[in-house]
Amino acid sequence: MKKEQKPWVFLLGGGGIACLGLGWLIQSQLTGIAEARTEVETLRTQVAASRQLIEGTSSLEREVIVQREMSTVIRNILPDNAEMNNWVRIIQDFSQESEVRITGLKKKANTTRDQDKAAFDEVTYAFTLESDTFQLLEFLNLVETHKRFMRVPLFKVTAAKRESVEEKGFAAHKVNLDIQTFVYEPESESSIVKIEGYDRKRDLMVGEINRRRQDLKLASFTYRGNRGRRDPFVDPRVPVEGGSVLSVPEQMEIVQGLVEQMATTLEIWESVQGSQNVIEEMMARSDLEQSMALLEEEVRRVEAEGSITYLPSHRRLQIEVVDGLMELRKSLNMTEGTLGPPVEKLREVLEAMNRHFDREEYDLALDAYRLVGEQLDYIEADPLRKPFVDRLRRKAMVARIVRDFEEIPLEIGGVAIMDGVPSVALINGSAHAVGDLVDSNLLINEIRSDEIEFIYRGVVLARRF
Repeated sequence: MKKEQKPWVFLLGGGGIACLGLGWLIQSQLTGIAEARTEVETLRTQVAASRQLIEGTSSLEREVIVQREMSTVIRNILPDNAEMNNWVRIIQDFSQESEVRITGLKKKANTTRDQDKAAFDEVTYAFTLESDTFQLLEFLNLVETHKRFMRVPLFKVTAAKRESVEEKGFAAHKVNLDIQTFVYEPESESSIVKIEGYDRKRDLMVGEINRRRQDLKLASFTYRGNRGRRDPFVDPRVPVEGGSVLSVPEQMEIVQGLVEQMATTLEIWESVQGSQNVIEEMMARSDLEQSMALLEEEVRRVEAEGSITYLPSHRRLQIEVVDGLMELRKSLNMTEGTLGPPVEKLREVLEAMNRHFDREEYDLALDAYRLVGEQLDYIEADPLRKPFVDRLRRKAMVARIVRDFEEIPLEIGGVAIMDGVPSVALINGSAHAVGDLVDSNLLINEIRSDEIEFIYRGVVLARRF
């Protein structure tokens, strides 16, 4: 019985051993499969990372190319430490060009953090200036439009007192402002990595490079001065409509020139008063009349143009020139007594009227005539001065006629000119031929293709169309 069971025992034992071996083999295979799968996932991750690196490298490479091409532009708009002295001189040039007076200059401490990590170092200078509003605006315009990057992070204006402006003739506001720039001074630069096919890749990116360059360019703007505005820190109540087209410096220059002419005229008047004999006095009076006539002519033109609107300059013109001329003319007339204006004065007034006629300034010619007009009745019996009296009166009459003619409303619709047929003009909606009266004092003398000639109060005048 026991002998019959032994084969089965061996058979079952061998089967168990075989099963164990097979299980171990299967487990080993499963472990190998799991490790293979892990390795596959690792490889996939590495491949994805490599692909991302390749794509990132391409983008990084493009950005490096753009930055290399932009570095020159950046260096041009940001000075380095060696150029900062020149930068300060540029600001001083701005002050001279805008006529701003720099009264103080101080470099401020750098407050920017993490400077060791940045390639841009902040530099700020505090300036103290004296200027009027429009000089300050011109100064700021020069700062804004310069090729170097600059900005004004802070400014303060202390307005000039009105009494000071009226006394000096110009506004001297006190201005405190900071002008800031950034110095391009990299602490450390890595070695330049060679990029294969750099020129070809750069040429492919020329559009992006140019776009970046355009972003750094300043928009152009031309500052045209105050264009007739008042200084708002002095008198903001005066409206600006109808102001002068001249800038404040230009107005100040014109008035300064007239003031200097007035000073010269007063020196001649002193020589008239200090004359030692009649001949010397007559010669000095001749020079005085000539100087006064030229000055009065220029003042009339300036006032007619309305070019002096800057309040301090206008007050200076009135006080130092216009009022001074009136006083001088009054004093001169008192010394002439009942003799009336001398020949020299009559000649100068007549020449001034002729100059106004040449420029078609008929109202100004009448203003010049008024200087002597009321005195002509007293001297017309003088045979030496009678020719000047007649010519002056004739000039004044023509000036009045021309001025009145220019005020007549004439709407010329057109003309018809044909050979053998009287010419016709359409005036104020009606047809008129040569010899017709447009009104009681206006006669058509001739009709041309571009103008009509009239006879108005005995004077031949033309109206172009």
